[in-house]
Amino acid sequence: KYLMTGLSLLRPESWELKYYLTIRLYDAASEALFVTGDFSRLAVLIEEPLMNARSFEDKLNIMNNLVRALAASSKFEEGITKCFSILGQLGEVIPNEITPDIYAKEVSHVKQLLKGKSQQDLLSLPMMS
Repeated sequence: KYLMTGLSLLRPESWELKYYLTIRLYDAASEALFVTGDFSRLAVLIEEPLMNARSFEDKLNIMNNLVRALAASSKFEEGITKCFSILGQLGEVIPNEITPDIYAKEVSHVKQLLKGKSQQDLLSLPMMS
């Protein structure tokens, strides 16, 4: 309730004058709506920050909340499509159909990357963030 009140107090020029406060408030509100299961309000709320965020990084947590809400609503196809779109924006293109040729190429690539690495080497890698 406090976050929604805060959002209601923002003026249209807040995106220009108080960008950091505005994006953080939308970010926190999207998280709160996800946690409380208010997915319909979340879907409406995220439109503005997705249009006004200055960088892709500023959109990531909001998009994460959207994808989690889609999964929690059993909208798996829509969630997967959204994930593919996000990954594409990050430079990771995932083909719609995996042919045997694509599969073989990817397996070969992974084997090449793992060549000479022990299980201990892999376990010693830093945790992904």
